[in-house]
Amino acid sequence: MPLALTLPNAGICMLLLVSNLLLWEHVASKPTGPMSIEDLYYRVVDQSHTTYYLAADLYHEFDMKYFNSSWIKDRRLSLCHTASIHTPESREEIHETKTEDLLKAMINISHAWEEPLRHLVSAVPTLPGASDKMLKRASAVKNRTRVLQEGMKIILSRSHKEVEKGAYPACSGLADLQSSDEDTLRFAFYGLVRCLKRDTHKIDTYLKMLRCREIFYNECFFE
Repeated sequence: MPLALTLPNAGICMLLLVSNLLLWEHVASKPTGPMSIEDLYYRVVDQSHTTYYLAADLYHEFDMKYFNSSWIKDRRLSLCHTASIHTPESREEIHETKTEDLLKAMINISHAWEEPLRHLVSAVPTLPGASDKMLKRASAVKNRTRVLQEGMKIILSRSHKEVEKGAYPACSGLADLQSSDEDTLRFAFYGLVRCLKRDTHKIDTYLKMLRCREIFYNECFFE
């Protein structure tokens, strides 16, 4: 019997995570020489594109199944916890931002999602009627975000730069994901997947523009 059929979902996700991290480790230290920057960009863009679509599917599934006016009425959505990480807002600003500064911002955003994603995965089973597909998507986003982070760090290291270690912006409201009040739980979950969709899309967009800049000298089209 194939191994994948004998492992629980968590075991499969961990196996995929480890194999992907080992792939980056191999990329960084393979004996035949470092992988080309072009191949690195193609790998991270592929990873970011998939991560964004998984996050978007997670958001849309929640929106279709759980959204109604009762639990959002008289509540105000707060800013995403990553809003304090400065990022350019327009294509013109992106073009004016150094490659290493964009990579550092994206790595910081991915770091800031580590704890919220752990809470999000744990919260999915507490949603009444949550599907296995929703849990798999949340787990996949968590794992792919970590793999993508490692890939971006390798690209940044090629310019002999490193991300400054420090505190990342905390996500407020995570305790509400454990609330026994269904409306509180849904509102907290909605705020988180909404921001997750926003940030994964931002990272995907920035990486595609960086690939365009670094590989195609800005002569390319965007998906």
